[in-house]
Amino acid sequence: MNDESNFIKHFVFEKKFSLARHLAFWLVSTGFIMALTSQETTYKDTFRSALIYLPFNILYAYVIIYCFVPWFLIKEKYVSFLLVYSIWIMMGFFFNFGIRYFILFPLRVPPELLAKTRADNSQVFRTAGFLVMNMMAMFALPITVFKRWVIKQELASRFEKEKINAELQLLKAQLHPHFLFNTLNNLYSLVREKSERAPKMLLRLSGLLSYVLYECKADEVLLSKEISVIKDYVALEQERYGERLDVSLNFSGDIEERMIVPMLFQPFIENAFKHGTSEQLGKVWMSIDLSVKKNQLYFKIINSCDKNNNIDHEGIGINNVRKRLELLYAEKFQLQNEREENVYVVSLTIMLHDQLPIKRLPAENVHAVNTAI
Repeated sequence: MNDESNFIKHFVFEKKFSLARHLAFWLVSTGFIMALTSQETTYKDTFRSALIYLPFNILYAYVIIYCFVPWFLIKEKYVSFLLVYSIWIMMGFFFNFGIRYFILFPLRVPPELLAKTRADNSQVFRTAGFLVMNMMAMFALPITVFKRWVIKQELASRFEKEKINAELQLLKAQLHPHFLFNTLNNLYSLVREKSERAPKMLLRLSGLLSYVLYECKADEVLLSKEISVIKDYVALEQERYGERLDVSLNFSGDIEERMIVPMLFQPFIENAFKHGTSEQLGKVWMSIDLSVKKNQLYFKIINSCDKNNNIDHEGIGINNVRKRLELLYAEKFQLQNEREENVYVVSLTIMLHDQLPIKRLPAENVHAVNTAI
């Protein structure tokens, strides 16, 4: 069924089938008209009349659909369209009688009866050919208008998708510099102290940068990978704060083989460090919880904050995440953030896509599969 619908779509809209479409239309419509009028005369005369009228019917219809429609109807110049269409109908009216008088009669009427037949107004001014001419145009006109409408809708949809993709790439790009800036600051501090932990931290940073620069180009990544990035980032921050920072990480539920848009949680964590721990003296703490139950993802981050700190937590990164959520998950998410006296809380709930069954592979092939994804 899908193959048939795809073929019909390609046949109707692709340029390479243009000649075949036109031939099919005129064959079908001419056959239909012949079936309606064959009872009035012999099949031979009907066929001959159809062949005579066919080029004029094509000309009459194509002027309408390729001139009047794009020049007036598509541009919403309805009055002009009706005016030129009315004039064209009147021209077609006399055009049809000219065909009968100068072409059809000499072919169908014996020479000795030609003058008498031409003098008979009831024979000359028969409206059957004129009605057929306009019937053909009426078949072609709605088909052309509908086709143009579908193409316009597809172009608008494609433009909207490209616009959304461009916005998403811009939002991602706004996240990366902030993330890199904070991490490099941490590494810089350890290098200045000549800490033995610097090499390990550099490896973590390398892995994070690889994720940001390459894997984040995908529309979705494994949730387990995103969690691994969260762990690495928090570990890097802990290197800077040392024992002054108490972090609780809790990940549970149906996490494996779930997909999520990349770098979705990172701005919340960065925000907690920027406006929470970095603004406080003494002991600071943070709690990050993420769980998946069926298709519901629950994310909550709570951090201590100075009650005298009036800095707005709704920074650029948080606003970007909200925009990404609106673009990607529409009405399938809930984002709440609130501040109490010494605590700031962000809660996010997302309805994930249905989990697709993934065939289990041997351990040596898991890395290749993850790379392919």
